[in-house]
Amino acid sequence: MDRFVNQFSEIGKLNAVMLHRPGDELNQVTPDFFDDMLIDDTLYLPAAQRDHDRFAEILRENGAAVYYLKDLFCEVIANDKLRLQYIEDFLTHSPNPGDAVRDAIRAYLLPKSPSDLFDAVARGICPRDLAAIPGNRIALDVTNVYPFILDPMPNIYFTRDTSMCIGGGMVISSMSMPSRSRETLFTRYIHDYHPLFTASPVPLWYDNEQRYNMEGGDVLILSDKLLAIGCGERTNIAAVEMLANRVFAEGFERILVFNNPRSRKFMHLDVLCTMVDYDKFITHPCIYEKQFDVYELTGKPGKLSISCTTDPVNKIFARCLGLPAVKFIEMGGGDPIIAAREHWNMGSNSLTLSPGNIAVYDRNEVTNELLIKAGIKLTLVPAGELVRGRGGPRCMSMPINRSAIYKTCEQPHLCCSLLFSF
Repeated sequence: MDRFVNQFSEIGKLNAVMLHRPGDELNQVTPDFFDDMLIDDTLYLPAAQRDHDRFAEILRENGAAVYYLKDLFCEVIANDKLRLQYIEDFLTHSPNPGDAVRDAIRAYLLPKSPSDLFDAVARGICPRDLAAIPGNRIALDVTNVYPFILDPMPNIYFTRDTSMCIGGGMVISSMSMPSRSRETLFTRYIHDYHPLFTASPVPLWYDNEQRYNMEGGDVLILSDKLLAIGCGERTNIAAVEMLANRVFAEGFERILVFNNPRSRKFMHLDVLCTMVDYDKFITHPCIYEKQFDVYELTGKPGKLSISCTTDPVNKIFARCLGLPAVKFIEMGGGDPIIAAREHWNMGSNSLTLSPGNIAVYDRNEVTNELLIKAGIKLTLVPAGELVRGRGGPRCMSMPINRSAIYKTCEQPHLCCSLLFSF
């Protein structure tokens, strides 16, 4: 890897990736507060950790260096000045519980080691955590059925949501749900201060302070010239326009904007469509049938233009990738009941390890069999617990570096060579 951040495709060999191993933050989730915590079930942590460890092992077996979010962050805040700075940033980005409680939280966090500090803010802060802190106790002594002063962060293991690498730069997401905004601080500190990212400066295409929402699960890097971005529940068009003005200056030329259904089950584009080979995609029926509009954003920085395209999505992809055709592998094989079940279990949320070689959850048997018939190599990730958080292998991974890919069409008169270079 000549350059640490290099990501110009969805399918180039995965060389480096950032994960978060689920921790005690998952044990703080209770059924009464699923909606507040954006999670749909309680997870059995030992099993979730075992399955996540297997996922990390799969990535290593395929040649990827695995970096852990917690480790990188703790290496940054081993610097006392940065640790103090982070605590203040954390308090600024948290709901204001009043000055007395903020002072108690600060006093609670200040003496902690980097590892304990990470665990404390990820796990959430309860009144009992502050019981030994001297000072004005009135705000803590008032009875409240809600058990947290500051919520836990049970979604951290979906590292794709909060950041993404595009080309040689990075996006720190501006989260649509306030309960997840504090998660982005971990990645922001890693980007700004960790030597892996500062040794050779990594530009920020978009950051967590922007007012318009954008999340990593909505962005697919289809080539070194082409992005696909979903606009729906979690990402809006104003953010896409801002991103376009930055990445178009760096060589990208076109963004396909998908007008996603605005609902939780369609929250990100990558739960509806992922690229698994040079010319193959897993798709939800709504993509396969083009149940919503797709727009093409082109132009130059400061002079963007957008138009609606009437072609089917497979033809749009083929045209924009310079291919005679692409193959859509429809999740569930066209059966609406199977498709609905396997979509809920992240059947299309695959992580490509190299062209035609992907990691998928094991439980989506119909879709997985269709992928095998299409010539795709599958490595199965145990899904029993991890899927309960409503994310798949792509959601759980933030690729940092992929190899360039080269593919020559068998009919060069119909299709130019595909060269994704950096």
